[in-house]
Amino acid sequence: MRKNVTTDPAVIGDILKRADVLWLALVDERGPYSVPVNFAAEGDRIYIHSGKRGRKAAALASSAPLAFSAAVDLETKTGNDACEYGYRFRSVMGSGTPRPAEGDEMRAALDAITMKYAGKPLPYSEKALAATIAFVIEVDSITARIKE
Repeated sequence: MRKNVTTDPAVIGDILKRADVLWLALVDERGPYSVPVNFAAEGDRIYIHSGKRGRKAAALASSAPLAFSAAVDLETKTGNDACEYGYRFRSVMGSGTPRPAEGDEMRAALDAITMKYAGKPLPYSEKALAATIAFVIEVDSITARIKE
C-alpha cells in the first residue's frame, strides 16, 4: 500500500463526517466528468441526492461504477524551491456502485444528508420531494490518505 494510506474505518469515517463536499467521477455516453455533491456516509454506504432529470441523475441511475473523493484539513505548504510547495491534507478516495434509494430508504437517505448539514431534522416540501431522487452508493473500496 502507498505511503500514508490507510483503510482504518475510524480515519475514513472521520474524514467523511467532516468533509463538506464529495466529488463524484462519473462516466456516461458523453464521456467522463466530475461533479461535487452534498452527501452523508453511514458504514459502507454513501447517500446523495439529485434532481430526477439531468446528466448526473442519468449516470447514477445507470448503476455504472463510479469513483469519489473528499478532503479535509487542507493547508498550503511553501518553501524556497518548487518541490516544497504543495498541500497537507486528509482525504478519502474510493469506488462504488450507485443505485436509486427505494421506499423508506429514500427518506432515510435524505434525513442523513439533512442531519449532516443542518444538524437536525427538517421538513421537506412535497414539491421538492416530487422532483428529487436519492441514491445509495454501495462502497466497493475506500482508502484514506494523510499527507503532512
